Amino acid sequence: MNRKHFMAWYFASALLLGAGCNDSNSDYDPGIEFSKTGEVTLIASIRNCTTRASLVNTGEARWLAGDAISVVCTDGSAVEFALDGTGDTRRAFFKGTIPDGREMGSYALYPTTTALSGSNLQVTLPAEIEPAATGSCSAMIAPITDSYEITFQHLFSYMTIQFSNVSPSTEKIELKADKSLSGSFSVPLDEALNNGIAARDGSNTLTVVLPEKKESTISVSFALPVGEYNSLTATAYDAEGENLGEVECLAATTHAELADLRALNISMPDYSPQKPIEGTVLVAGIYWATGNLQHIEGQTDEGFQTGWRIAPNQWEYVNCENAADDPQKEVVFQPTDYSQCDHFNWGGIANPFDEDAASSLVVEVGTDISGKMYTSQDGSTPTTDFGEARYGDLAFWASKGQWRMPTKAEFEQLKAKASVQFGSYRLENGKIIVGVLFTDPEPDQQPTVNNTIVELTDDDIAKGLFLPRAGRRYNVQPFNVNKQGQQGVYWGSEAITGAGADQPCYGMVIRIESAVEYDYWNKAYNATAGFSIRPVYVGK
Repeated sequence: MNRKHFMAWYFASALLLGAGCNDSNSDYDPGIEFSKTGEVTLIASIRNCTTRASLVNTGEARWLAGDAISVVCTDGSAVEFALDGTGDTRRAFFKGTIPDGREMGSYALYPTTTALSGSNLQVTLPAEIEPAATGSCSAMIAPITDSYEITFQHLFSYMTIQFSNVSPSTEKIELKADKSLSGSFSVPLDEALNNGIAARDGSNTLTVVLPEKKESTISVSFALPVGEYNSLTATAYDAEGENLGEVECLAATTHAELADLRALNISMPDYSPQKPIEGTVLVAGIYWATGNLQHIEGQTDEGFQTGWRIAPNQWEYVNCENAADDPQKEVVFQPTDYSQCDHFNWGGIANPFDEDAASSLVVEVGTDISGKMYTSQDGSTPTTDFGEARYGDLAFWASKGQWRMPTKAEFEQLKAKASVQFGSYRLENGKIIVGVLFTDPEPDQQPTVNNTIVELTDDDIAKGLFLPRAGRRYNVQPFNVNKQGQQGVYWGSEAITGAGADQPCYGMVIRIESAVEYDYWNKAYNATAGFSIRPVYVGK
């Protein structure tokens, strides 16, 4: 009988209803001749547990195919008896051979690793287990009298914990109590029979090793030494051993009773570690690209569509070398073609540069296109084929799925969690790039806003998200990029007005002017306008 012994214990909430315990007997007579030597057959039952769960549960245990018990002989030696049959029953036949010169003694043990040494029972609780929605009869003992019928009784309490909100990056959950949860126990036999295996002081933990593919909700069942517990913590760790969050499982002091089966429902903390990723800057819990999306003929980033890249610097935009030397002065950029471009319509892939209404996406209010592509302008035909895509998330398409447009929620998170500094960056030719720098506040500090323009260094910018005032292209003026140096307008992925014959589609934007002027800016220019895109990393 392995760790899937108890019938499914799957509980929706924590704590604790009682259900009685009874032993079932059967009048079935298999015609076995009882013997203590030679070929011996025993019929073994398992005593029910007392259940303390939120849903009906019998606390019934069953033998499984492949189970074995250990029969202790009068000379102290042990003989293994194998289950005869397919299992999945409360009563099962076990057969074995007592060697010549030996005689079956007074006890049978489960599992076979449990041992009787003199008058002491020796049991080992594992230090590692796997998730299971069913219990584990970790140690039991059955007195043997003058009958082939024996009944195993539990030596531990049992617990099932259903963990919800488990992070996908969790590799293991470590359970730790104010008593030892694993290790070897040596207990006088009469004490074990009467009171079970008692809890002892110690810090031995129990680790639940999760499979590679896991659900966000897992169930864990394990044996618990009998006694009083003031604390039982669960700590999640990732593959590198980083702490993903810890939660206390016990709301109050709990007494684990012998043959008791109880259930808890625990939600793991909303925490996932975030580490530096090359080519990104982590601000407000979001991995931002370290430059705007650009179409530059002759320049292609690794893995991107031909001619597409992330700008080499956060402050860089097309024509930035011609920025003004006055932070408040506007520069109008008048290209003659789109061979160099970083201002795009909303939702265009086949022709993301053009202000023609047929080139941008037209979808219903609230449609979020982040990471999505379509073959039709109305978004009715989604596709995952980069070659077929004509509309959708330009950053996702251009990067072949490595990057995507930021969502409205991510812009809101940036506004809520980041400190903001109005600043400028001076090029080697003396020209000044103006923008806003978002940084994470110090731990336990609230975000701040500084609207006094300061000159920023490369090191300053590397610590946060710098969005330059790269200008905007009006939807009635092809090519011309206006307001360079005065405004930066950045597309979000959500449609804020919907499709209709007389209602053009508007994508959500955030407008950068100063530290206090960078709010949502909607309905001034529709999806045919040309704004910047600062992508977000897909694989975070």
